Amino acid sequence: MRTSKSSVWRRWPARWAVAALLLVTLIGPAGAVDKGQPAPDFSLPDLAGNATTLSQLRGKVVIVNFFTVWCQPCRHEMPDLNAIYNEQKEKGLVVLGICLNADPKQLQVLVKQLKLDYPVLLGTDKVSKDYGDIVTVPTTFILNKEGQVAEKIIGPRKKDEFLGMIKPLL
Repeated sequence: MRTSKSSVWRRWPARWAVAALLLVTLIGPAGAVDKGQPAPDFSLPDLAGNATTLSQLRGKVVIVNFFTVWCQPCRHEMPDLNAIYNEQKEKGLVVLGICLNADPKQLQVLVKQLKLDYPVLLGTDKVSKDYGDIVTVPTTFILNKEGQVAEKIIGPRKKDEFLGMIKPLL
C-alpha cells in the first residue's frame, strides 16, 4: 500500500507535538528552577500586608516552602519547619512559607492553628510560574547564602532530612 506525500506531511504536526511533550517531560517545564541556579526574586505580602523581598535575604540560608491550606502533607511538615526555624534562626536561617491559592482568612486560621513563627506569605501565579509552575505541594527550595538553589524538594520531608541539607550551608 502506498502512502501519498500529502498524508505524510499531515502527520508531521502530530509528531512535533509528541516530540515537544517528551522534551518538556524530560527537561521540565519552561522556567523550572533547579540546583545551582539563582532563585527568582520576589516580593510578597504577609498576612499583615508587610512585604518580604527574597533578594534582601542574601547572606542567609533560606528555605522557601510552597504549600496550600488544604494540603495535609504540608500541614504535617510545617511544625518541623517551624522547629527548624526556631532552632537555627540565630545561625542565619530564614524560613518562608508561600501559600498558593488561599483566602487570607483561611491562611490566618492555619497559621494560628499550627502556631507558626516563621513568615507566611501570600503567593501569586507569577511566583509559582517563576519557580517552575508549582503543581505539587509541598515543594521546597533551600537557597544558599548567595541566593542559589542548593536543594529542590518535591513532597514532604522530616525534620532530620531538612537539617541534613541545611546545616552544611549555615
